[in-house]
Amino acid sequence: MGPVSLLPKYQKLSAWKGDLAKMTHLQAGLSPETIEKARLELNENPDVLHQDIQQVRDMIITRPDIGFLRTDDAFILRFLRARKFHQADAFRLLAQYFQYRQLNLDMFKNFKADDPGIKRALIDGFPGVLENRDHYGRKILLLFAANWDQSR
Repeated sequence: MGPVSLLPKYQKLSAWKGDLAKMTHLQAGLSPETIEKARLELNENPDVLHQDIQQVRDMIITRPDIGFLRTDDAFILRFLRARKFHQADAFRLLAQYFQYRQLNLDMFKNFKADDPGIKRALIDGFPGVLENRDHYGRKILLLFAANWDQSR
């Protein structure tokens, strides 16, 4: 589906104050409804999206004790959305994420599917994320609860 086919649907959003030209590469693939929902519920503004990301990125240098392994736009955007574009809160969450990973290296190193514990979890029906999203654009988590043996 190209941008031309989105235009009529996009114009139907009466509350939308932007236009297709303002959509950033980080919003590409999102429906106009999802973009509008992000604007209303998350305070996401395509006009200042890159500035918001840069503000969080600028905070990273204040914490040299944390190894921030990823600082790309798309990754930082996840944390901004999780904290409704409050940059300080998003940075705190990002810092906590990487601190947790550093303090629990054993959980994240040598994470291989042939590890007996991981293999058992996969066979038992460990949760997975479906490729497609629901009609609101949310990811779908799939879990086979009947296969889960809590005694192990």
